[in-house]
Amino acid sequence: MATAPAPELDTSTLDEILLDLAVLIELSPHDREIAENRYRRLKEYVERPTSPLRPYLVDGESLIYAQGSVATSTTILSGDNDDRFDVDAIVEIDVPLHWPESEPLDQLFETLKNFPGAVEVVRCTRCVQIRFAFMHMDVTVMDRRQRMGGERPGHIFHSPDTGPTYRVDSNPWGFTGWFRTQVGIGERLFEQRLKAARDAAGLSRLIVVDEAERRILADAEQVPLPPMIPSRIDAQEAVALKLLKRYLNLRYTHSRLKRPPSIWLTKLTGDMGLIQGGLTLQLYALSKFISDSLREHLARRTVPREVNPSYPPDKINDRWPRAWPEAESDMTVLADHLDLLADAIEKMNCSSQSAILKKIDELFGERFGQEERRILKDRYDRRTTSGGDLLIKPGSGTIYTPAIAAAKQEVQPIPQHRFHPGRLPSDGEASGG
Repeated sequence: MATAPAPELDTSTLDEILLDLAVLIELSPHDREIAENRYRRLKEYVERPTSPLRPYLVDGESLIYAQGSVATSTTILSGDNDDRFDVDAIVEIDVPLHWPESEPLDQLFETLKNFPGAVEVVRCTRCVQIRFAFMHMDVTVMDRRQRMGGERPGHIFHSPDTGPTYRVDSNPWGFTGWFRTQVGIGERLFEQRLKAARDAAGLSRLIVVDEAERRILADAEQVPLPPMIPSRIDAQEAVALKLLKRYLNLRYTHSRLKRPPSIWLTKLTGDMGLIQGGLTLQLYALSKFISDSLREHLARRTVPREVNPSYPPDKINDRWPRAWPEAESDMTVLADHLDLLADAIEKMNCSSQSAILKKIDELFGERFGQEERRILKDRYDRRTTSGGDLLIKPGSGTIYTPAIAAAKQEVQPIPQHRFHPGRLPSDGEASGG
């Protein structure tokens, strides 16, 4: 757990901007409904009578479920210029003993070909990817024949076009449970501020692909079905992770180097825990926490090898970084990116709002910076249309118009800029504890 920073530091203006950004890059409630429906259709499609995998699904034992970022509530838009969400799913089967290691993915590909509404279906090294407009679903097949002890561990399959094929220990169900326990449900005040940001900045991007999907969505509104996607986590730790992932996505867009795996970043986010003082300090501390760890490995000429806390045989960053000497460039580049983010946060701490927004363009993408300018303009314009300044109750995040606030002695005008220079935690404070 990282040490809490100085309590007198006021980061409320940057917190507000970062909350808006987090909302702009996440799945909206409408997007979650469509994604949820596609998980439900995946289950129906894999279980259909003509499915090649149907004979290997064990009734009452095999599950088809969401995993990865959508299960940990940290899904964000991928890419630079395209609006795309990448979500993940697991299909559990009992793999026949005589199958070669490449057969499970081959059979999964045959099963998912012609998936309704898909633009394309592609067999990848460890999954089959179903591509929709604005969304990819990476479906991984897991062998649970051995019924190993724990929270649904099993084997997935590494099966490239060339090179060796082999099994990989995996336990995404257990990892999701661990992470959601680590971060909890979030603090009430932060949830309120996040809800206000969603009301102001939320955007829906996913589109209904066919009439059948439209009908299923309509039916689900009439008769709610058991959820396929776990509930949203509104914890500060999860929101900071979304912003960190977005920042790194842009840094690696044109890089020859492979991005660090999302699940590894998620594991470290859970390890670090909550930083009191707001979203800005949480993001700053997370950047330094990971960077400091990488610098230590570089000094020792070792590589980080994190395991799934729910099932240690599951090595969650088995393909990143590479072995030495290539590991040195993998880790150095990532540590440099993280230090640049921390330095930028520190500079924004003493900057005007316009300077902050220019830096946001650079860190998270110009189109999101432009959208944030629109959001802030609308927010400030409401002061004049409401007949005066908007008012806020200190420490609550709740905003009132003057008419509503007339009898509330504890409210005060919202300042145009509430960002006071202060000291962010040192490297040791951010990563110690």
